[in-house]
Amino acid sequence: MEIADLKAAIAGGLEAAGAAHGNQAAGGGAWNFLAKGEGTVVGADRESRAATLDVDVDGDGTGDVQIQLGPVVKGTALRDASPFYLFTDFKDQIEFAALARALNTKATEALTLPEGDLTGKHVRFEGAFALRSASEPIQVVPTRLTLGDRA
Repeated sequence: MEIADLKAAIAGGLEAAGAAHGNQAAGGGAWNFLAKGEGTVVGADRESRAATLDVDVDGDGTGDVQIQLGPVVKGTALRDASPFYLFTDFKDQIEFAALARALNTKATEALTLPEGDLTGKHVRFEGAFALRSASEPIQVVPTRLTLGDRA
């Protein structure tokens, strides 16, 4: 789903948006969403092991979405946004956590970005994010990320 549409749905109520467009593990927890979008890079931290891009998706000049570049990725959104990965299919919690780490690693290792400052560049992305409350920042773990001109 387009990130702008998801943001609007979440602003109307996280529980309703999650029920309509997300996935939540049995027993509750964060709502996990699959999203795609595009915008302009307005900031970046590429020095940290938890490297990120701040992306303006609504044209107001401020970052609305943070793209996690890794190699350290926070959260388990890629695993938990996918309804076919069930905890009960794994031997234990350690094995289930290893799946999340492997998905995050695979996603971030596939990213290819040019060196240097990316501020002002146009970016398109697809990925997953998790929210426990509507006021949390959106931190997308990308499965696809491209830089280029606006279409």
